[in-house]
Amino acid sequence: MMRRKFIKLTAACVLTAIVLYAGGLQPQSAAAIANRATAYEPVQQQAQRWVDELAASPSFAAWKKSSLVVSPIGPGTHSWLVLVKQNQDTVGYLVVNALEKGGYQLGEYGTSTHPLFDEQILSRSMKQLELLKPASKTEALYVHPLLAAWKVTADKDTYYTDAASGEVLPVQSSDWAAASAMKLKNTGQMLAADKATILKQVTLPSFNAFAKLPWLTKQPMPLSSSSYSDLFAHLNNKEQLRYTAELFDGQMLYVWSVVGYNKWSTGPIYVALEADENGSDRRYIPLTLLIELGHFYR
Repeated sequence: MMRRKFIKLTAACVLTAIVLYAGGLQPQSAAAIANRATAYEPVQQQAQRWVDELAASPSFAAWKKSSLVVSPIGPGTHSWLVLVKQNQDTVGYLVVNALEKGGYQLGEYGTSTHPLFDEQILSRSMKQLELLKPASKTEALYVHPLLAAWKVTADKDTYYTDAASGEVLPVQSSDWAAASAMKLKNTGQMLAADKATILKQVTLPSFNAFAKLPWLTKQPMPLSSSSYSDLFAHLNNKEQLRYTAELFDGQMLYVWSVVGYNKWSTGPIYVALEADENGSDRRYIPLTLLIELGHFYR
């Protein structure tokens, strides 16, 4: 039987009540929280440098005088999710990756009240799954920005839900393992380093990515990791571009509108993507990864 191709839904969903299943967050003592804060202090210090750099621009003005909450992502990934908070409200996030030789790289970042691995998004996923019994375990998995998911175990069944949208992924454990094992070429070399500063920022208005469907009617823009000046010529001219990526051997099609980019002093460029047109949730993802895993369309 042919597997049906799924398209990521972009309509805004009504947030559901938070439901914590088994395997969720457990109460922690004050001592445990203090020890964790000490352990992650170098990560937090580095994240603060990037936050301060971004907060100087109008697009990230809400990040000024913010506080940061750091937590590790998944088993053995050497990555951390950093939530940017104003009082008790989340206004953005960063993913920080550790380098084997020491130091950190900025994996991705964005403006959102419900960023990656948000518990309300997980709750929404649980409702979509319509489990007969509460999940026995939930686990955050992060390989790269386009491969981030909750792994939900319920009885003898395993499910995967997108870490950003909460959409249930049409994949099995074997599909996830194959995608995770895929070797990427130059992505790790093109991430913002410890002391990087922003050289240029371009911010475009939000728009409906599905108002036109160029990925069905046109050829993608001819880009490579070493030749992408044409992309920025169109963005600097304020044209509406779309980005698509087919993952899991074409079982999942992601579609985003392209709404800007940031160029950092150490070389990397992060492209701003939106899954809907309300302008509240933007993900800045390394260009090299986007070129390797998908296509841009005019």
